[in-house]
Amino acid sequence: MKKFSILLLGAAALTMAACQKSENKVAADNVEANVGNIADNLDAAASNTSNDAAADTLSNQADALKDKGDKLADNVAAGNVSEATANKSVNAM
Repeated sequence: MKKFSILLLGAAALTMAACQKSENKVAADNVEANVGNIADNLDAAASNTSNDAAADTLSNQADALKDKGDKLADNVAAGNVSEATANKSVNAM
C-alpha cells in the first residue's frame, strides 16, 4: 500500500507539472496580449475615421503589427528574445 501511495503521489506531481506553463510561454502570451491591445486600438481608429484611405492604412498597420507580434511571441516562447525586448519592438511600431 505504501508503494502504491508513493506511485500515486508521483503521478499527481507529474500531472501538475504538465499543466504549468513555462516562463517563456507566459512571456509570449503577454507579448501577444500587448500586440492585441495595440492592434485593437488601430482597428478602432480605422473604424472611427471617415477617410477611407486613412482607414485602410490603419487596418494595414494593425495587420502588420499582428504578424510581427506573432513572430516575436514565437521567438519569446523559444527563448530567443526577452519579453521586454519584444514589447519594446512592438511599441516602437
